[in-house]
Amino acid sequence: MLGFLLEILGLALCSYVAILLLADLYLILVHLSRSKAELAREAELGQVGRGAEPKICVKLPIFNEGRSVAPAIDALCQLDWPRDKLEIMVLDDSTDDTSAIVAERVAHWRAAGLQISVLRRSHREEVKAGALAAAVDQTDARFFAIFDVDYRPAPSFLRLTMAALLADPKAAFVQARLDFRNRDRNLLTRAQAIELDTFFAYEQAARNWAGVPMTFNGTCGVWRREAIEQAGGWSGRSLVEDQDLSFRAFAAGWRCRNLVSVSAAGELPESFGVLAVQRTRWGAGTAQAFNDLSWRLLHHLRWHQAVIFALLAQFYAAISLLLGAIFVVAAVTLLVDARRGLCILLAFLAVAVLLVVLKTSGAALATSVQGRRVGIGFLRDIVGMWVMELALLPVVGLALVKGYLKHRLVFDRTPKSGR
Repeated sequence: MLGFLLEILGLALCSYVAILLLADLYLILVHLSRSKAELAREAELGQVGRGAEPKICVKLPIFNEGRSVAPAIDALCQLDWPRDKLEIMVLDDSTDDTSAIVAERVAHWRAAGLQISVLRRSHREEVKAGALAAAVDQTDARFFAIFDVDYRPAPSFLRLTMAALLADPKAAFVQARLDFRNRDRNLLTRAQAIELDTFFAYEQAARNWAGVPMTFNGTCGVWRREAIEQAGGWSGRSLVEDQDLSFRAFAAGWRCRNLVSVSAAGELPESFGVLAVQRTRWGAGTAQAFNDLSWRLLHHLRWHQAVIFALLAQFYAAISLLLGAIFVVAAVTLLVDARRGLCILLAFLAVAVLLVVLKTSGAALATSVQGRRVGIGFLRDIVGMWVMELALLPVVGLALVKGYLKHRLVFDRTPKSGR
């Protein structure tokens, strides 16, 4: 009897994972059918013309970034936007010599005629979200561009992203695609790069084209002030303040625009230890955000969009735990009833193959849409990606558990090399 019950449980979990993966099948079809037309639409948006620029506040939240901060400030100060309509704000919560570097670069650019300032807090309450919230009242700008310290936007970044935001008065934010300067540093960075390319250039692109809510990525995007205020402002209630605000904005009736053809390059973790710190924060934050998710946003979607969003939300909030649970159930069942245990293992293998095929197909679409070659190098990096995913499975699974069990967690920043 016990073997029978375990078999039912194992097969039910496998079936649940297979159902969640239907969302990827849908996104693949969307990407195949709409990528050419949507990229053409992006090209048609062009750039914001001279003389039509609204005021923008560019925000750079930092904490003990060291040598990374100087090139970050320099890149933001070279954005192509009228000097009387461009305000740059460094949100410095640092407790080390980073503040001295900030002061020197701010003085340099202020002397060059830029509106640039530093906002320092005496505490780190709600960390990045708290700094962003505190900065809102320090400017009258109606648009906010946000960058993490390791990203270097091209001078044309604001003209391209603002063209998309101004074209849609109901767009809360425009998100550019994240790229990576050190993608070819080692096997680990190549594996991360193709994994994140898949997320940004395949999944987020297809979600946006299909009208399925996607998240702001925390950097390389421009927000409309009105949307932030209507959504309730920045909150540090989870470790993923970007995802939290995005979904609250969607629940308030806003939408967003993702740009595949506009990118900014950042930095990937170059060691597994640093990567584990990053993915622990992401995993715990995902669980927190899922707990607090405002499902009211489904009211603004068509039925099929709502279904796909729900499947994707559950996938990210549970997939590591589900795969681990299936493996444990299969192992226990093998001890109780070998035949039934083998049945679960075969179902598990089928689900794993389906997962690998769908995500690898998405990776190929992402690589192609970015103009990169799908060849031997792609296959090498895909193998590296799946090895990395396997190694991260217990890390992310444990992080999800922590996120579900704890209301407040420590924000561990991802160290940057500054290269």
